Amino acid sequence: MLVLGDVYGQTSRKDLENRKKRLQKEIDETDKLIRDTRKDKNASLSQLKILNRKLESRKKLIRTIQSEMNNLNSSIHTAEEKIKTLESDVEQLKGNYGKLVRRAYLNRNKKSVMMMLYSSDDFTQAYKRLFYLRKYNQYRRDQAKMLQLAGKELTDKQKELKINLSQKRDLLGAEEKQEQVLSKEKTEQQTTLNNLSKKEKKLKKDLEKKLKEKKSLDKEIQRIIEREIALERERALSKAKAEAEAEKKKAIAEGRPVPVASETSYRVTPETKALSGKFEANKGSLPWPVSRGVITESFGTHPHPVLKGITTINNGIDIATSPGAPVKAIFDGVVTGVISIPGANRAVIVKHGEYLTVYSNLASVSVNKGDKISTGNTIGIADTDTDSGKAEAHLEIWKGKEKLNPELWIAR
Repeated sequence: MLVLGDVYGQTSRKDLENRKKRLQKEIDETDKLIRDTRKDKNASLSQLKILNRKLESRKKLIRTIQSEMNNLNSSIHTAEEKIKTLESDVEQLKGNYGKLVRRAYLNRNKKSVMMMLYSSDDFTQAYKRLFYLRKYNQYRRDQAKMLQLAGKELTDKQKELKINLSQKRDLLGAEEKQEQVLSKEKTEQQTTLNNLSKKEKKLKKDLEKKLKEKKSLDKEIQRIIEREIALERERALSKAKAEAEAEKKKAIAEGRPVPVASETSYRVTPETKALSGKFEANKGSLPWPVSRGVITESFGTHPHPVLKGITTINNGIDIATSPGAPVKAIFDGVVTGVISIPGANRAVIVKHGEYLTVYSNLASVSVNKGDKISTGNTIGIADTDTDSGKAEAHLEIWKGKEKLNPELWIAR
């Protein structure tokens, strides 16, 4: 149950790995939905939408793998450059150390050292010569240590390069495999599209019917929302007046000047504002309205997947799910409307302060107007299309009269 954007720029290896897992999970979920409803051999619009979604996820997965390879190529290049530098350093250190060892070998006789000291003109010169010999020996030991450390760093970098090259080979294999699967899925998508194109008249008729039902449903949703806004303003104004009257009486009793009533336009009560704040605080982490599913159509305006030149407007998101799947509340609230349009499916509106969530395309409803519900409570059952055998739920989020994109509010 995931909604994922494209891969842009450089991303950490861990983030890319997590992205790959999420995309693969969505692809697996889509495959399950297709398998669950594949008994019906006839091509359907919902089947095409699920296939389209799977192709999008597959392409994103391939782009994620490519981004991983770009990161690895960068790491490989950096490692190779570092290895070249280290190899040069090691060779130079070996040369320097070799000279020191040879010089030490030539001067290994203790007598020659003592002779150098005894041949000094005075004590000061002897001391300086002794100091030089000590520093020289220390320098030789430091060079040996540097050579050892440089050799270890070179070995570590060579191991790192070997691992990166192995991972790159694995990613190239994974990309090739995903490209092959994508090619097969594109063929399946094109076959479904071709079959649906032959049913253009039926698709247009079905679209006209759905648009008519949607118009009736949208009108009823709008009416309920406007009613709730008006009622909320009345409650806020009534409460403000009561508080102003109480303050007036208190001022008179205490002999203070009576405060002048504010001309502030009261919109919501403090209780409503507090609940709205809680809802806003959960933006991006609200639960999905179904336990398992895939978004088949996102928020906004979209071209029809089959009929050319026709666009559709989605006030929310459509989620393909399992037949008979329960549809659940995504946040605590009060049921403010239960809608049943003749010829259309049922819908439920839940109020969360200034916010409202709309759950539609329900085959049945298990709540009543005025019910207080909690996050996760079942609202109804997702409707299953009798022709395609595919179930779908629809979710909308409103703030007053403003339609919001649910994908930005539910958890990824």
